[in-house]
Amino acid sequence: MNFANKDESDKTPLNTSTLRPTRVRYWVIVFAIALAVITYIDRVCISQAAPEIQKDLGFTTEQMGWAFSAFFWAYALFEIPSGWLGDRIGARKVLMRVVIWWSFFTAATGWVFNLVSLVVTRALFGAGEAGCYPNLTRAFTN
Repeated sequence: MNFANKDESDKTPLNTSTLRPTRVRYWVIVFAIALAVITYIDRVCISQAAPEIQKDLGFTTEQMGWAFSAFFWAYALFEIPSGWLGDRIGARKVLMRVVIWWSFFTAATGWVFNLVSLVVTRALFGAGEAGCYPNLTRAFTN
């Protein structure tokens, strides 16, 4: 039972049936959809830039494959631990980490100068973006 006051002397029950939902729930849905769309675009946009990256840095198709694989394996490796972290510290905190991490590594992708820097950047990008979907669903259930 919910109580209106946390003061022990006044235990007036709070009638939860009269509370009206706020518009915040709609903004949460808008934020979640935007986050899902952006994470999807982040994953696939490098394939559109790959020919230019290959030309600028002199990479072969196989070397670009290493960069694509680095993201995939890091994302796969960190998806479950990031979901667990959301269970431990809260989905909102993990989602904030995801947004900050992918924002930084989006910019860092433009700073690469050789194959190793691209592979490391893409791997860290994947590790940082992991956990978005499990924590989005956790945010809806809490």
